[in-house]
Amino acid sequence: MEIFIIYYLITYSFKFQVFLIDYDYSKMEDVKQLIEAFGENECVLVAHDWGGAVAWAFAYTYPQYVKKLVMFDAPHPYTFISELAENPAQREASSYMSFFQQPNSQDELLANNSEKLRKMLTESGIKKGYLTKEEEAKYVEAWNQPNAMKSMLNYYRASSLYPFEEGVHKPVALPHKVFHSPTLIVWGNADEAFENSNLDGIEEYVPNVTIHRLDGIGHAPQHEQPEKVNGFMRDFLNK
Repeated sequence: MEIFIIYYLITYSFKFQVFLIDYDYSKMEDVKQLIEAFGENECVLVAHDWGGAVAWAFAYTYPQYVKKLVMFDAPHPYTFISELAENPAQREASSYMSFFQQPNSQDELLANNSEKLRKMLTESGIKKGYLTKEEEAKYVEAWNQPNAMKSMLNYYRASSLYPFEEGVHKPVALPHKVFHSPTLIVWGNADEAFENSNLDGIEEYVPNVTIHRLDGIGHAPQHEQPEKVNGFMRDFLNK
C-alpha cells in the first residue's frame, strides 16, 4: 500500500485551530506518527509552501520514511537560506515574514474582511479562474475562527527564521546534508514569493531530482495547471 500525504500546514493550522507556540524543524514527530498511524514505515510525501518547508525538513530528518518526495514551489532549505543571505531580491520577496512575525499582525491581516489576506492569497486565484468567490468566502470564514490566524502566523514566529532579520544569516540545522530518494519538483517560474535561483545548485543536496519549470505560472502550479501537474506526478510515481 502506498500512502500519499499532502501536507498543507497552513490549512492544517486554521482548520483544526492548532495554537502553535513552539514549532521548529527538529520536531518532525507529528509527520512520522501520521505515517505510522496508517501502519506504514514509508510514504510518498507531497507538499507545497509551508507544508513543503516541513516536508523538506522531515526528509532530511527521517529520510527512511520518505520513499519519494514531491514538491510544489517549496524552496529547498539549503538553497533558500543561501538566497536569503546573498540575494537581495529574495530577501525583499520574503520580507513579509518580518511583518507576519509581529505580535499583532493577525489583527491587521483580518481587518476589513481580511482585505490584506485576500489580496495576498485569493484574489490572484479568482483572476486566474482556479478559485471562486464562494471558495474565497470559505477561506475568510476559516481565517476568522478564534485563534486561527494567530496559529497560522505562529509558524513564522516559531521558525528558524525568527526574527527574520537575524534568521536569514543562521545556518540550516538539519541532521543530513543530502537526500537520496527520488524527488520531483514542480516549479512556477512566475512565483512572486521565490526567486527561480532557488533551484540553482539543488542537485548538490538532492542528486536524484526531476524538475519541471512552468513558464508564466505562479506560486501554486497544482491549482493553475492541475492536469499538467497530475501528469508529472503520475509519470514520476510510476517509475
